[in-house]
Amino acid sequence: MFEPLDRRGWLMGNASLAVLLVTGCSRPFRVGDYVLVEWGEEGLLYPAYILQKKSSARFRVHYEGYPSRWDEDVTLERIKGLVQGQAPAPPPPHHVQIVSGLDKNKTGPAAPMSRYKPEDRIRVRWRGSIYRATVLEVVSAEKLKVRYDGHEAAWDEVIDVTRIATGP
Repeated sequence: MFEPLDRRGWLMGNASLAVLLVTGCSRPFRVGDYVLVEWGEEGLLYPAYILQKKSSARFRVHYEGYPSRWDEDVTLERIKGLVQGQAPAPPPPHHVQIVSGLDKNKTGPAAPMSRYKPEDRIRVRWRGSIYRATVLEVVSAEKLKVRYDGHEAAWDEVIDVTRIATGP
């Protein structure tokens, strides 16, 4: 025989159904999704693309407008949702400002920006010899990521600008 639910049983049943509808029917994040990710100590949200699904709760992301050296694995809790259209990014997180020489809170003069840019052709000193290279990325005012001419990507490295050979 069918017995009617009391008020508490009805609320519990509907609450469970609501949770199932919200969690069970929400679309999981996928590779290529454009999302907002909490990044840095400030807790600000930055637009990023999901590069790889590591597990059901962990993803590799690339922050839009930042070099690939800042790509990272993030937990599902840090992904705050999908982005529709273009999302403006806040200023770089504090740790990025420090590494890039942009930190205004440091004592002393601000670090100068690099005089080099990606695709610049340079000559690099390495173990007593000089090799031609191309700048791939400006890491900071004093550091560049380079690729040596005629060598595969496995030989790419981040160099200090003091290793750049000047003159003939």
